[in-house]
Amino acid sequence: MAEKKIIIVVPQQGFYDRQYEVCRRSWELHGHKVSVASLTGVARGEAGTAIPVDITIKDVKSYDYDAMVFLGREGASLLFDDESARKLAKDAKYKLTAASGKAVIFLSLADAIEDKKVAGPPESVGWLLKRKAQYTGEPIKVDDKLITPQDPGMWQERLTLCLLHWRNKIKEAGYGQSR
Repeated sequence: MAEKKIIIVVPQQGFYDRQYEVCRRSWELHGHKVSVASLTGVARGEAGTAIPVDITIKDVKSYDYDAMVFLGREGASLLFDDESARKLAKDAKYKLTAASGKAVIFLSLADAIEDKKVAGPPESVGWLLKRKAQYTGEPIKVDDKLITPQDPGMWQERLTLCLLHWRNKIKEAGYGQSR
């Protein structure tokens, strides 16, 4: 399979470090090019891991990527009111997209998951239903091009499912074939 471009969108602080590390490592091992976007030049996870940011969110062009991943936890709320982050989230509804934790709420606030079946943290149910997402309560939900886990810790054990699903979706849709 040809190299695919994946953008991981993280808040400038307070995302789940381990989820970032596992996802990035796995996708790179599978031959994908992974870039990181945030509001600032360096992002710091909940456990203090500092990661370099390749591009600021306002400079991301969604058409440059085959897939978008929005990492949550408490820090994702820093993206809620940012206009450029919301625009990127809206663009995500046309891409293979994954979101975890409060990033699922963020996608709902940007109207990117209306009428989609989603998982997410139980405390997000009210937000998601209010924004017309269909909360399933399942541990992980795949709805067309959208993948959402209930618990960010599930990414490690469910990553293979996500990668296989993405590979199939990329192949079916012909994304990135002329790159």
